Amino acid sequence: MLLNLLAIFTAFATTQASTDRNCGSNWNNLWLDIVIVVDNSKGMTNEGITEVAANIATTFASGPRIGTDYSDPRSTRLSILTYNSEATVVADLNQFQSADDVYQTLFSFLNEVSDSDDSFLAKGLGMAESVLYNGRMNGVRENYNRLVVVYASAYREDGEDPLNIAKRLRSSGVAIATVAFDPDGDGLLLSKLSKIASPNMSFKSRDPNLVGKIQAAALQTNCFCPRTWIQYRPSYDDEKSYKFGICIRAETITASWASAKIACQNSIKYGYLVTEFDDRKHDFLFRIALNNAEFTEPYAYHTGLSYVNGAWRWQQPEGHPLILQNGSYSHWNPTYPNTPFTNTVVVNHQHNSNLDVGWQNINGYRENENYMCEVASCDTDKYCD
Repeated sequence: MLLNLLAIFTAFATTQASTDRNCGSNWNNLWLDIVIVVDNSKGMTNEGITEVAANIATTFASGPRIGTDYSDPRSTRLSILTYNSEATVVADLNQFQSADDVYQTLFSFLNEVSDSDDSFLAKGLGMAESVLYNGRMNGVRENYNRLVVVYASAYREDGEDPLNIAKRLRSSGVAIATVAFDPDGDGLLLSKLSKIASPNMSFKSRDPNLVGKIQAAALQTNCFCPRTWIQYRPSYDDEKSYKFGICIRAETITASWASAKIACQNSIKYGYLVTEFDDRKHDFLFRIALNNAEFTEPYAYHTGLSYVNGAWRWQQPEGHPLILQNGSYSHWNPTYPNTPFTNTVVVNHQHNSNLDVGWQNINGYRENENYMCEVASCDTDKYCD
């Protein structure tokens, strides 16, 4: 199921930019803090809450390193809480230290519903917020992303509005996935829960690929960029679109190409001057320049393309071989490239008043321009401390 869903997420990336890095997808190396919020009011039913327990166990208790007692820092802390008229913490983020711990607690506490008819999601989300806050006391795991997974049988707007809490969580960087337990199947609950969920993270309990979809949501949550870096996506304007495993930063102090190359390598581990493998990436980079006040007309910024050993090649992390320019894609300005005797590196340069920007080969030591650096995202294949 997970593989099927990952195929959905990556199909677009594979067809549009096959040489740009996708987010890591090694489920065993997931490193997140996850709070699972379960509605145990009567509306969930005993049958339903047992199904929820089985779904949680299947989704999270097989694969990731649960807890913190591992030499590999890529581990996942898991918390479980229930709610009805009030919220109860079943396990905080520090209780589970193995998959066995999760199994034992899940099927002991999620085997029957409470005697309450009330289902106040705001109570559950508020408690999740507290659990996440307490889990980061004294700077513990501040570099780990956070995910809240909600299993709900109702969405009540009387009392405290769950939407306000959800917005507060999301604005602090917490992703929210929701699962609608909707025996009537009319879609109303799914629609309401989608208001609190992060983009593309609202699911229904009867989805045959529910496990895969929740896991894919967790993997996307676990794919992110360091602060001040922008994550590459197919559409600059659509922040909800699929995220590539690539981070980009515009540098606003001008430098020669040779200096910019070293600066990218020194600014972050495994950093390098930016690549452009297709028009979509080219346009995305130009949008970054357009939206940076330090970049002005005529727009110009160094790329990682240079002439090496008789061919144009793209920069890669230090110690990795350069990548040959794809013969089927180029974005040269008119009359370029010049013969690369001394003009052996490439800058993106505006060449008319229509804001058309393309490649021009220049001298790598004489012309100072802005530049952009690139680095692989933090994800299951790359831990970032």
